[in-house]
Amino acid sequence: MIDLYQYTDYRAFLREWFAHAKETSPAMSYRFLAKRLDIDPGFLVHIIQGSKHLAEKNIAAFAKYIGLNKRESAYFERLVLFGKARGEREIAECFKLLMELRDTCRREVNTRQYQYYLHWYIPAIRCLIAATEFTGNYAALGAQLVPSISAKEAEQSVKLLEKLGMIKRGSGNVWETLDQHISTGDAWTSHTIRGFQKQTLELAVSALENLPKEDREISTLTFSIPKSEINAVQEMVREFRSRMANWAISTQDGDSVFQMNIQVFPLART
Repeated sequence: MIDLYQYTDYRAFLREWFAHAKETSPAMSYRFLAKRLDIDPGFLVHIIQGSKHLAEKNIAAFAKYIGLNKRESAYFERLVLFGKARGEREIAECFKLLMELRDTCRREVNTRQYQYYLHWYIPAIRCLIAATEFTGNYAALGAQLVPSISAKEAEQSVKLLEKLGMIKRGSGNVWETLDQHISTGDAWTSHTIRGFQKQTLELAVSALENLPKEDREISTLTFSIPKSEINAVQEMVREFRSRMANWAISTQDGDSVFQMNIQVFPLART
């Protein structure tokens, strides 16, 4: 399966996709594809080879034929617009929009790595190591968290993170992270993951009750929409989460660790 999000050149992606399609389907050819997309075969050759650009009116049809989902189709559209951008300002703006949808610097968590989500403080310890110079004082490390944890819990967390390949001891005995971000993707069905979410929701309640307003942002919104539109809401939440993740990755010299929870759930049976 070709990973669309690894591309910043849509024509390079199309070349890889077309080559793969020809291997899996003997009927695939430029003429075959052009007929189904209502594009001149000669012009299609130029697009895939990189000398011409795909017209905006053909983007949706191409994405549908390739089999892209809604999010991938949005990324593909931005990919095309980025490829066609001219001028420093337009290129920069298109690249920014592209990165908001791109799953950069993240990897899916396999079954063994679900240990990462056993306790809320394990991901927090990892972020804290990225934000501070930790050299092995586990009591001090645990005391930095809110709420604090024991030195033993902090030590066990560090050992697990090292085992999972997420941190390592660097020069000067200072620990450092190996990945900038980690995500379960859409695999939120595991009991372990649900338990982690429950823990972070409890932390949010504690923050609401115990932290001053200037140190937190907790807001609510109650709204009414057609039940059929819940998928659109979920997609907007995913896009916002991805945008936040990419923005966090791009920031420099982080010195604090925050938890962000986004909740959307029904309040009535219909």
